[in-house]
Amino acid sequence: MLSGCADETTQHLPQTDEMPVQEFLGYRIPVFPTAQEQLNYAKSGITDLEKKKAAFKIISRLFPDDKEACGSAALYDAYLTLGHDYRFADKTKIGQAVNAYQSIIRSYQKHPIVMVKAYWYLGWMHCDLLEQKLQGIQYFWHIASHYPDISMGITPPVPWISLVYPENSKPDQHKVSKVKSAWGGTALMEIIRHTNDQKEAVRAFEILWQDYKNSLSTGLALLLMLKHPQNRNTVKNYVQPYLALNKANPYLMEEIRVWSREH
Repeated sequence: MLSGCADETTQHLPQTDEMPVQEFLGYRIPVFPTAQEQLNYAKSGITDLEKKKAAFKIISRLFPDDKEACGSAALYDAYLTLGHDYRFADKTKIGQAVNAYQSIIRSYQKHPIVMVKAYWYLGWMHCDLLEQKLQGIQYFWHIASHYPDISMGITPPVPWISLVYPENSKPDQHKVSKVKSAWGGTALMEIIRHTNDQKEAVRAFEILWQDYKNSLSTGLALLLMLKHPQNRNTVKNYVQPYLALNKANPYLMEEIRVWSREH
């Protein structure tokens, strides 16, 4: 299961006998009229991991002038380096994925929507997979500083999803945030999730409150701060103002109420 990008999987696009096909890396890949259609095909439910990687790699050959499509394909291809399930990736695969994302950063300097995602995955891998939190946090600070307002087009990796919609909660408890998430705000929330430095956590939360007050990321960060004994008292005064904004899903709002009241 390709967990980290599962929400972006698309259905197989319709193919006909007349559709051109190109041999690439040992696979017959259908060729679509546009880069976006080609990307949608690669994102579809192709179960063969190597064929899926080939479907992403061919995009830069077929549509070299569409840099954002090529960058998106490179991001997916880098993620697939971790295998079918990132939780079972060994350090060699993780290292290869890190190198792939660093290569993307060198190649797509003029395309911030590609760059911010590459930095995001580097932060995620260092914090969650390699347990190199200090280095991972620096990537998240870089996002917050250099890409604060880029809107999130994809859902970040699984750890973030588990904070928004815990596994034991029901789908009908959820509602979509009224404000689109920004990469900068979500990066600040990740800093709070990973840091052991109280001053750093407070600094990140204060920026969140100042710049992303209406975001779901601020609610998630507030809950994280409330759950941490060292940080709890510094954010209790933010609880009622945030709840009054009514931006979070009901499950998260109730969690914030409980932790502010009983702990």
